[in-house]
Amino acid sequence: MIISVSGENGHDGDPVTPLEAAFAERACAQRAGTDVFIEGVNLALLGRVEQLRIRPTNASGTVDDDGPHEVRLEAADDGPRTGCTCPEGATGTFCRHAVAVALVATGSAGLAEDDEDDEDDGGAIEESSLFADDPVHAAMRVFLSRAPRAELVETLLDAADENDAVADALWEATVAWHGRQHGATPSA
Repeated sequence: MIISVSGENGHDGDPVTPLEAAFAERACAQRAGTDVFIEGVNLALLGRVEQLRIRPTNASGTVDDDGPHEVRLEAADDGPRTGCTCPEGATGTFCRHAVAVALVATGSAGLAEDDEDDEDDGGAIEESSLFADDPVHAAMRVFLSRAPRAELVETLLDAADENDAVADALWEATVAWHGRQHGATPSA
């Protein structure tokens, strides 16, 4: 079964399966929450999804994350359903493993090569930009979003002590922040 989703102008929709419609990137992000979504992105980008099986209304796969976790996704008539063998997924929560399988199964993990037609839109962040980073940056993003604030401050100061470019960038950010705090406008 294939359904059609309208484009921005209501015409020329790309055919998508019920699975793709139910587990679109934006829907996954909203359902999982920011932290879990970022962890799922990280797993997808690191290639941790294995044994992927995709059908128009369901998908399943194994996610290697401190042991194998079996994931099942289904686009049911009453909405998307997920199951995972991890503790969170076993309770019906949309876990990071389900996010990873959903992103890879629907092609949202940046693994497709059809980005050639994208045009520059004046610096706006595109929805697909979440997946533009390489796996190392994705892993660092997860760390930075989870690190306690004091640990993050010490990590940045240590990096600035070791690298002049980091120190310069941090100093420029500090000066700009102080300027914003005191109502200064940036000079051109």
